Amino acid sequence: MIDLIICFLLMLLLQIFTPFWWWIMIVPFVYSLLKSKSGWEGFRIGMFSAGLLWLIMSVYAYLTGSKTIAARISQMFQLEIPWLMIAVTVLVAAIAAGISGMAGYSVKTLLRR
Repeated sequence: MIDLIICFLLMLLLQIFTPFWWWIMIVPFVYSLLKSKSGWEGFRIGMFSAGLLWLIMSVYAYLTGSKTIAARISQMFQLEIPWLMIAVTVLVAAIAAGISGMAGYSVKTLLRR
């Protein structure tokens, strides 16, 4: 649980203070490279921390003035409800970060050999 909170807070700070979105890939990779005990743990930490971060940030953006943009993008993807676009975004971020966390653990096992 502490690992998840640390990863989440680190990604949150980096997302706020830098203009880059790809911290959701780098932070779980490096964190799993340094601290993870298994591939599943790396996947889980990356998936839940990035998914939670993008859920909170997407809902915040949607509720504070991005309803029009979310509606247009969801129409582009032929989704009826803009909330489905938020769900898809969270799912993509969670899977990408989870795979990144698992890759970090895999690199760790390769470097041990």
